[in-house]
Amino acid sequence: MSSFHDDGFDGFNEDQGDELIGEDWPTVATPVPVWVLLSGCSSHAYKMYAFLAEHINVNLRDPRKRIACPKQKAIAAILKLKDDRKVARYRKELEALGAIRVEKYRYAGGMRQGYKYFVRYNPPVGYDGDMVLKQFYAGHPEFRSAAKWEGRTEAAKKTAAVPAQGSGPARQGTAPKPPRRGSGDEVALPPDVLKVLDAFRPELRAAMRETAHTDTPKTLVTAVTKALKGRTAEQLVARVRRRWTTHGYAVKFEAGQLERPVGAAVAMLRHGECPDADCEDGTVLQSGEACALCIERGKNHKADHAAARKAEMEAATAAARRVERTVVCPSCERDQGTQGALCPDCVTGMERDVAEAAEKAERDIARMTTVPEDWSDARGRVLAEAAAARENARQAGADQLGELLAARLAARTAAREAHRVRLAALGGDQELPSPPAPTPESAIPTPSRPEPMKCSGARWDGSPCGRLTEAPDGLCGVCRGAQNAQHEDGLAAAR
Repeated sequence: MSSFHDDGFDGFNEDQGDELIGEDWPTVATPVPVWVLLSGCSSHAYKMYAFLAEHINVNLRDPRKRIACPKQKAIAAILKLKDDRKVARYRKELEALGAIRVEKYRYAGGMRQGYKYFVRYNPPVGYDGDMVLKQFYAGHPEFRSAAKWEGRTEAAKKTAAVPAQGSGPARQGTAPKPPRRGSGDEVALPPDVLKVLDAFRPELRAAMRETAHTDTPKTLVTAVTKALKGRTAEQLVARVRRRWTTHGYAVKFEAGQLERPVGAAVAMLRHGECPDADCEDGTVLQSGEACALCIERGKNHKADHAAARKAEMEAATAAARRVERTVVCPSCERDQGTQGALCPDCVTGMERDVAEAAEKAERDIARMTTVPEDWSDARGRVLAEAAAARENARQAGADQLGELLAARLAARTAAREAHRVRLAALGGDQELPSPPAPTPESAIPTPSRPEPMKCSGARWDGSPCGRLTEAPDGLCGVCRGAQNAQHEDGLAAAR
């Protein structure tokens, strides 16, 4: 708390203005020196200083350990900044004031950078600002309550003696209003402001006169005055002339798309998005080098743009595939003019597969010497099992493709069962008929048998098969059967 005391502020006097009363004592307080409050720093910088001071542990005996290391995002949250990179502006402001000392350090294997904040409670050497409230009010006597009231009284007396405009009596307690801009009495502007205003293109100033009825609107004059606090008039002139073309205002003006000339002029004066106050459209004024922050922001912008573009392309591709799937045949995946329904060629092909499986089973059973009773009508049995599987799929809610796939799978399974029945019968007591002896006229040279080789398939646990085979595809009968079964299972899952 401040120990400021002045007779002019002791007690309450209704002639001195507002009353200031401290009702309680803070339970938790952060020590913020008065000289920082009176230094003229920005409100964000003052708030950042208070936040850093709250992190200091004053109970540590070693002053070298009294440092603050909050994350930059935490500081941005306290300052209500959407972009945490803007914290650099207020960090540099406090450094220039001498209120903090900053050291950079690396962590995460040198891949990331952080800051150590050393908070200074005493002003630096050479500080010539106000230290206490007495000095502040000594330099601003107009802020004292008594002087303020006396000034109002004297102003009221002088106003009473000034006659009001017109022939009526003088109005009590009112001062004449200053002339409005554009009413005939032009307000004189500083030379630097006029110099910056003259830098705008003549066509833009003419457009401002058409829309705002003046080429020196109050909004633009205020923007110029504010910009002159951080730049010289020559630098602002160069900024205005450069941005007229680089920011696309000239193209918009020629195309008739510049609907707000005053807003465009104000935007040409503002500082860019870079948090570095010395950056001038990507170039550091003091060194003349490219701004590292702008380069990094450009990389992030390109990466974000590329990611957004990639997402848009993937979404468009997915949408195109969805549209394509709605018009192509679900079996052959080609546009056959069926608008997403099963094409006639696929229907005919699957029905032909069922018929071929029935004929194959009939041929296998017909070659047996003794036909089992349940296989007396092999063709009819295969077709019946296919029809039953198709009906079950239909009742389960499958579409036309699912029904046909179920029927084909059942027919092929029945045909394989008939083949196994025949092979089992051949391996029993039945004797195979011996082939007729070839005659010299019909003798065909017997080709040489290929050398046996190890099967290239794999067992159920992923280990190599290792069986010997003479098949051209390099698979033994077991692995080939397993491969066919997997193929059939995939077809069954497709329904």
